[in-house]
Amino acid sequence: MFSITQTLSLALLAARSAIAANFPFESIVLKDSDVAQNKDLAFGKLPINSTFAKCKSFPGDASWPSKDRWAAFNTSISGALIKGIPPAASCYDGPYYDAKECADTRAGQTKSLWAQEDPIIPYGQWQLGNPCPVPSFNTTPPIALCNITSFPAYAVNATSVKQVQAAINFARNYNIRLTIKNTGHDFLGRNTGGGALQLWVHELKAYEYVPSFKVGKYSGKAARVGVAIQQYDLHNNMAKYNITTLAPGSTTVGAFGGFMQGGGFSTIVTGKYGLMSDQVLGLEVVTADGNFVHADPYENEDLFWAIRGGGPGNFGIVTSAVIKAYDPLYISVVDLTFQTKPVDAFTPNNLTAIQVSDELFWKGIPIYFSKLPKWQDAGGVGWNYINTDAPRGNVSRKYQFQGQVNLPGLTAAEAKALVEPFFTELRAAGLDYSTPTPKFFNTYPEQNYRPQGIGESVSNGRFASRLVPRENWVDPTSAKFNKTIAAIRSFVDDGGYTFHSVDYAPTEALAGWPGKDSAVSPHLRAASAHFTGFDTASYGPDASPAQQIASHARLNSFANKWRDATPGSGAYMNEADVDEPNNKESFFGDNYGRLYDIKKTVDPWGVFYAVTMVSSDEWYVEGTQGLTTQQGRLCRKA
Repeated sequence: MFSITQTLSLALLAARSAIAANFPFESIVLKDSDVAQNKDLAFGKLPINSTFAKCKSFPGDASWPSKDRWAAFNTSISGALIKGIPPAASCYDGPYYDAKECADTRAGQTKSLWAQEDPIIPYGQWQLGNPCPVPSFNTTPPIALCNITSFPAYAVNATSVKQVQAAINFARNYNIRLTIKNTGHDFLGRNTGGGALQLWVHELKAYEYVPSFKVGKYSGKAARVGVAIQQYDLHNNMAKYNITTLAPGSTTVGAFGGFMQGGGFSTIVTGKYGLMSDQVLGLEVVTADGNFVHADPYENEDLFWAIRGGGPGNFGIVTSAVIKAYDPLYISVVDLTFQTKPVDAFTPNNLTAIQVSDELFWKGIPIYFSKLPKWQDAGGVGWNYINTDAPRGNVSRKYQFQGQVNLPGLTAAEAKALVEPFFTELRAAGLDYSTPTPKFFNTYPEQNYRPQGIGESVSNGRFASRLVPRENWVDPTSAKFNKTIAAIRSFVDDGGYTFHSVDYAPTEALAGWPGKDSAVSPHLRAASAHFTGFDTASYGPDASPAQQIASHARLNSFANKWRDATPGSGAYMNEADVDEPNNKESFFGDNYGRLYDIKKTVDPWGVFYAVTMVSSDEWYVEGTQGLTTQQGRLCRKA
């Protein structure tokens, strides 16, 4: 009788002959004949009979592959290898100087659409220690001031499973750090690393609607999706096929890499259908040994369980998935804004905004949060920001609550009836707020439509997060409720930070089958709100490591009040502080032990490393000056 992990190990070893493919790019696979031509691409074999090197190989090391070996690798992947040169290097005096590219970099550096099209840069370059900042205008510093080795050394522009397999095998066989990027959306630095071989999977886009699909207990509509599909791709296909699927909130976020593997919530329909990880019916995955395997509730079950919610970049590289699809869904949205500054044309939701006193402002906040259980029982998702600006001279401080309640499956009349008690209570507290008429949208893509087009800004800052259980909201007179509200107010009022929450409840009941049997954190399942708070200090090249550490410590001191108000809860791993305290418990809860066993079974070599993910505490990065950044050599602690 084999154990679960032994059975999984044997299945992976035997998987090379069992090709699973949703799309043509998955039919192009690495074969034994390819390995015969280049032994650098040999598949991993178990058991492992050798000891591991202390550190991953880094450019300049004696163990680093020669130019000839890199050239042979490039040939084996049809010329898909890209040298890891950051775009900003074009602004420095040296071999990469290019005035036009520098101008393009200056224009695009804050835009997600620009950042996603580069194979090596993350969105937040503080994650690499700000190694090559864009110089100020009218300056051309020497290239020596652009620390290119802090970025991935090479990237593979993967357009087939074969190239993904080859990159994994080459990195494993030469003991090179492997990192994975699609668009670059990652707040923790899990998708980057100095001296790494970066797998850029941005071209693995494909979509197929399946009107009728059956597996196990599921029978219904489905879609096959390539791993690089982004939010706007999903909405375009929803409109094309007149269906509903889950999608991220931001237009350029990749849906089935880190987003799905960390859980993945929708700001609109999670209250109706659960998390993105709950939608998955099957996966195609390249594992650490280089094999291409299928995983579902009946095949490679442990791998299937771990990838759905157990964290990205850690168990294998997903190339495609089959997900649930639903009938078209109409949506009603209630906008609300109250603030202590005058209402004008520049105020978000200005048609329904009102001006209040400071005292009334802080009376309105707990009323909103007290209504979350009722709205969530109806499938709703709340969304809000509490903004502030510090007092200047004789100008008093201003506050703004900007929010909305998203109610999928409710008509405008039903939505208005549901939120009426909230506005009635606001009026009773002294806020002169007439109940607004909800906006009504016939479909999810219609609700999501952005006349200004797709794209977001790129941030180089840090933030904190916390998951708040439903039990904190059910009794507005309780000490637990009031302590949570006090923690919010202190974050904004005393800290001077912007507060944000998305108020969703991704229960096991919503997850259904097979979603409820996954590695999604128990803390996420119990959540009724997801708090985030944004630091106002700089983490750019103008801030020293000591200043960044001090700024983060201050932010953390206020986030600790959230933690104190929610004992036993955790944080959402996709939108979190890279220095989240006790991240094993916070991100994974009771699932960590099983995830660790699976990790050690499917990746005993340590091919996949991602900061804060399972077994990452067994590694450290050199040269980080006390910061949790990824620019240096990756080494084992023992």
